[in-house]
Amino acid sequence: MSEKYIISHDMGTSADKAVIVTVKGEIIDSAKKHYPMFHPKSGFAEQNPEDWWNAICETTKSVLEKTGISPKDVVGMTFSTQTQCMVFVDKDGKPLRPAISWLDGRSADIIREKLWSFPTVMGYNIFRLPKFLIKTGGAPGQTGKDQIGKILWVQRHEPEVFNNTHKFIDGKDFIIYRLTGNYVTSVDMAVIWWMLDTRKNINRWDEKLCHYANVTPDQLCEVKPSASIAGYVTEEAAKQTGLLPGTPIINGSGDLAAAALGSAALDDGEMHISLGTSGWVGGHFSKRKIDLAHYTGCIGSAYPEKYFLGMAHQETSGICLEWLKNKILYHEDQLKEEWHLGNIYEILDELAVRAGAGAKGLMFTPWMYGERSPLDDEYVRAGLYNLSLDHNREHLVRAVFEGIAFNTRWAMETLENLYTQVEQLNIVGGGAKSDIWCQIFADILNRKINRVSDPQQAGARGIALLASMTLGHINSYAEIKDYIKIDKTFTPDPNNRVIYDGLFKEFKNIYKNNKSWYKRMNKTRVKH
Repeated sequence: MSEKYIISHDMGTSADKAVIVTVKGEIIDSAKKHYPMFHPKSGFAEQNPEDWWNAICETTKSVLEKTGISPKDVVGMTFSTQTQCMVFVDKDGKPLRPAISWLDGRSADIIREKLWSFPTVMGYNIFRLPKFLIKTGGAPGQTGKDQIGKILWVQRHEPEVFNNTHKFIDGKDFIIYRLTGNYVTSVDMAVIWWMLDTRKNINRWDEKLCHYANVTPDQLCEVKPSASIAGYVTEEAAKQTGLLPGTPIINGSGDLAAAALGSAALDDGEMHISLGTSGWVGGHFSKRKIDLAHYTGCIGSAYPEKYFLGMAHQETSGICLEWLKNKILYHEDQLKEEWHLGNIYEILDELAVRAGAGAKGLMFTPWMYGERSPLDDEYVRAGLYNLSLDHNREHLVRAVFEGIAFNTRWAMETLENLYTQVEQLNIVGGGAKSDIWCQIFADILNRKINRVSDPQQAGARGIALLASMTLGHINSYAEIKDYIKIDKTFTPDPNNRVIYDGLFKEFKNIYKNNKSWYKRMNKTRVKH
């Protein structure tokens, strides 16, 4: 009997990666296709949904060709995707405009005007906030990056698009529609639209909350669990992807919920760190809690019958390293020749090691595009602090590594304050491939850090294992962690405790002392 496989798509901000996985979680191979992000104005971030679809088709065909695996042995396909990407489609399912990315903050002013108007507490309308909290367990933030704000912005500025929109859908929903002809979303993604009644796992669009976005429930997708079958590959989609018609499409989830699965931190109270383009600290919890001041709280998990996903999400993590590599240390070929290494990230690791703990007092704040948690501030921006002639590129690289870890510690504190302290965290994401960065996390967080094997593939593996459970190849949700291995454990170095504890206090002081300055500097830049 031939081996059976699942194709798991990691559809991220900059690329789609098709990963072919056995039904027991063994990664066979992958194929990747990049696509652009457009910034037509300051604070705007858009993508072409057709770029996503073309990437899905191309990578699906490519990974089958690379491996020689027959489409008849593919028992299903599923997704781990970026979330809160608003797509406006007409009656034929065609996009009416570019998708508005999760990174886009254009609607901050309109959401304050329409939703969080006076009278307010902490910037939230005192009459509307309880309605959201009671039904959804959370609420749209003030940065303009949530779906309600995007809908309101298009209604005001592009009324023709709004009036001709048949369905308001997320990025994953668009791909599922193109594959199956069905408008389906997953619970975890629907929750953070903040229009879903989640009480007692009702998971149904609430008409009154939808009214705040001037939409009706029938203009949104059907909500199903991540582990459900969303539909089956159509004849047309089969021609474009190379799959067989009728192949099951398992709903899947957003990248946060998928990474949580792939982290193997599945039990109540266990936490993980994800270090990708964006980053977060998260964990599965049986009780739903929220800290609005730090925009930390619970969203839907890929297993909503039992757990919520506690989350402190940071906008820019690994992308800060990309910025450093592409915009600052742009002489990549020269570095490779100098270091006799073919991988630029290995060189960055070596530079960070040479600088030593604390980067000789140089500090970096990773707030490149505003921040959600732990700050919930659209105006805050990144910076280098305490820079002097004594510093060189080694210290700059180390400061970026450390700054992201400091921000993660702050986010972790908000989550631990809601629940309880943990002694260890699992780590996933592309950044986790770096030994020195994992050690910096261990030292700054003062926690043991367990790196999951193939950390960059954690989301794809996790959601593939969930799909495998849906199709009957794995017995239970709890059994998923049996197929995920820990690669290495990093233990805090006591020699760095005093250095990092002191710098962490100053990291928080940077924001406290400059909060009003950030607003003065950036208010006009993010005002649309």
